[in-house]
Amino acid sequence: MEQEPIDADHITIPRWTIKRDPRALGCSICGSAIVKITAEWRQVSFCTCRLIEYRVLPRAPKALPAPSPASDSRKDP
Repeated sequence: MEQEPIDADHITIPRWTIKRDPRALGCSICGSAIVKITAEWRQVSFCTCRLIEYRVLPRAPKALPAPSPASDSRKDP
């Protein structure tokens, strides 16, 4: 059975994104690629030698359910 090649620059795990940071050429200290992992509410960038960035992302507000017509207590005139 033949498998598709893996793109090492961009890997997706459900609710995670792992990719090389396109803005960075590499770590200025060790020269390795900078990797960025984005999960549900955090984002981490790191290289071989250090943690570069850790951010807590704003969570999107959950949508409120639409009010049911029975809950409308206003009376039409």
